[in-house]
Amino acid sequence: MSESMRNVGWPNSVSPGVGAFRIDVPSDWSATEPTGGLIAFLAPPRDGFRVNLVVFGERVPTDRDLGELAEEALLNAGATEIVAIGVDGADSDEQLPSAARRTDLVLEGRMVRQLAVTTEGTDRSPAGVRSVYALVGSCLTERADIDEHVLTEMISSFTLTGEEPAD
Repeated sequence: MSESMRNVGWPNSVSPGVGAFRIDVPSDWSATEPTGGLIAFLAPPRDGFRVNLVVFGERVPTDRDLGELAEEALLNAGATEIVAIGVDGADSDEQLPSAARRTDLVLEGRMVRQLAVTTEGTDRSPAGVRSVYALVGSCLTERADIDEHVLTEMISSFTLTGEEPAD
């Protein structure tokens, strides 16, 4: 390498990429790499359906609202009626802001409940872009009273690990 060149790793402080995270998952669920997502978790099959949670992550400008991004995740699946769950934002200074939305829709001939929760990292770049994570869980609407609790518990456990990008 010539003296006029320098080696730059990615992610870095200018372009940090999507940060690392941890999430609690039931021990009998499997993990896979989904198209367009970071990771997907699948419950064992039941009634011809697998309850699932997909984690998406991307770098997003600050002008994109977390509630709008949660709704967008559901609209992409075909949702038409979306309900806000709780209040957008953070309950305390120690928590990252989040937004939660829910919908019931027909997927492959079955009524499915989808939950979408978005949150963001603290890793804003000099241009104001930050990491946003969308967690989208799906279960059969007829079993939502049982399966929605598991999805909510998983989503609530989502934690950014705070690993710093290289300079």
